[in-house]
Amino acid sequence: MMPAGLASAQSALSFERPFQHIDTHVHLNRLSRPIIAGLQMSGWKALSICVSRATGDDPSDIEAQLRGTAEMYRESRGGIAWAGSFDARRWQHPDFASSTIAALEQQFRDGAIAVKIWKNIGMSLRNKTGAYVMPDDVAFQPIYELLQKEDRTLIAHLAEPNGAWMPLGPNNPEDDFYSSHREWYMYGRADAPSKEAILQARDRVIARYPKLRVVGCHLGSNEEDLHALAARLARFPNFAVDLAARVRYLAAGSRDQARQFLIQYQDRITYGTDFTLGRDGDDQRAANSLAAQHDRDWQYFSSPAALTYNRRNVQGLGLPPNVLRKIFRDNALRWFPGIG
Repeated sequence: MMPAGLASAQSALSFERPFQHIDTHVHLNRLSRPIIAGLQMSGWKALSICVSRATGDDPSDIEAQLRGTAEMYRESRGGIAWAGSFDARRWQHPDFASSTIAALEQQFRDGAIAVKIWKNIGMSLRNKTGAYVMPDDVAFQPIYELLQKEDRTLIAHLAEPNGAWMPLGPNNPEDDFYSSHREWYMYGRADAPSKEAILQARDRVIARYPKLRVVGCHLGSNEEDLHALAARLARFPNFAVDLAARVRYLAAGSRDQARQFLIQYQDRITYGTDFTLGRDGDDQRAANSLAAQHDRDWQYFSSPAALTYNRRNVQGLGLPPNVLRKIFRDNALRWFPGIG
């Protein structure tokens, strides 16, 4: 017989979450059995994303990420699906397209269901004239064509919150981050592209490849402007967004606006956290932290009660059950085929 305590805990989980949830944005790039066990116990699946974050001449760890993430996929028996990536800094090399395509095809054979591009495209990479390289550059088109042909999803973290283009200080909601990450701080750089210029370049990719599923990370970098995001979702049926690391923007803004937006675009939003497992440390503590974040976010979206979120006293959104199921599960299955 099942121990009474465990049976009670599972009954509570079943009552609170009447379906299996999927976190579509985590970075679990090395094997961690406590993380696997924690997700299984709490009734979650996840999409673990690789991303090539190296800038300048820094060494890339993408190969280690790919190996570790694929191992998590195998050890979890598919409970943790995965997305691959590539080092975009090689974009000017003559063999960039052929070698990148070969690498991505191997990632697909190893089980990857999606590919991520990152904000260094548009905010860091430059061509020989010094101009910033945008996501619609011809160098990346063979990769987009491959993804469309192979029916894989493109995950796009392009641009940043408005704070990257604002003066630092108490009126900048991202002051802490850009004070310590000046490489992504665009304010005062005369030659830097505007945020909208980067997003419009992304939009041109979405329009050029209408059969390519594109999921914009972090509310598509329109976290401060849901009206602009709504216009993009209305224009591009092959575009969706995740909530990773941006629930705090919803909680800080108008509750009615956030609730209305999520209900109106309930088919185009996937839940995600952006949780990152460190290279070392206490894995059980990390598993507990991820579970706590899942619980906190579920409470915010599912309950209309008052709660504290990101040190703010807010009222939960109390979304309808059918909307919750789409955001926390069904949309993941649609926008990331193979995740289930």
